[in-house]
Amino acid sequence: MKKITLVLFALVASLGLSFAQDESSCYNQWARAFEIRGADEVKDGWHEGVVLSIRRGSRCMCYTAKVQVEKGLIKDIFIKYVDGKFEPYLPKWKYEDSKATITNGISKTLQSVDDELVNVVFINHLKPRKTAYELAPMPNIEDF
Repeated sequence: MKKITLVLFALVASLGLSFAQDESSCYNQWARAFEIRGADEVKDGWHEGVVLSIRRGSRCMCYTAKVQVEKGLIKDIFIKYVDGKFEPYLPKWKYEDSKATITNGISKTLQSVDDELVNVVFINHLKPRKTAYELAPMPNIEDF
């Protein structure tokens, strides 16, 4: 019985560690920010400075990109190089009829034929923090 308990504890601990690592991915951090603060509506047109998240297994990479939105759907995606140039991002989608709708500032997850999970995050549409009370300054003990 003690061995079973020990094995279960080790299993739960290892799962907890893997969840903690997953929480640190760029996609999860942006998703959490949008869950907390919400997003302004994403209107049709070109949007620069968006984040393109590409996840496969435990790997997650986020790139600066620009996208075109038409009728609330993402039409074109371009990845930005460090020299400022853009290149079209043209993966083959696993489900050709998938539509990249946008909800709360983040696109629906699309899956490529290579099993990559792709999202576009409209970081410029993240709502600002709510105002907080200003804390009073602490007294300097040397003034007394």
